[in-house]
Amino acid sequence: MRTVTFAEDMADVASLNMCYWFYSMSAITSVSGLGDLRNVSKMRYMFASCTGLTSLDFRGFDPSHLTDLFYCFSDSRNITTIYADATWALPSSGISGSQCFYSCNALVGGNGTAWSSSNTSYVYMRIDATGTAGYLTAVS
Repeated sequence: MRTVTFAEDMADVASLNMCYWFYSMSAITSVSGLGDLRNVSKMRYMFASCTGLTSLDFRGFDPSHLTDLFYCFSDSRNITTIYADATWALPSSGISGSQCFYSCNALVGGNGTAWSSSNTSYVYMRIDATGTAGYLTAVS
């Protein structure tokens, strides 16, 4: 499998646990339709070791239900950009995700924040802006 496309009717699914969905699928080069997903709570290891990916687009994705981002993008070392709506915001509590960005060496946020081995937790799954380092690139 090289291309993943989520259909619009995925928005009708009441709750989604996406743990390990694409874990270690290094041949995947494209994922589209992430904005069609609703009520996603868990993304543990979802894109871990997806070395064929160079970017992801989360525009339209509602992050308000996320609770688990543990190792979500780990070792996806070729991802350079993760796009999201400018209003993207993780829940203020009830979320975990150590090593969310482990070994994402090529990743750079929209304001120039380069991946660092000291900043790999889910906290960096936020818009990169002046005064707030993150790995997401805002798209209006």
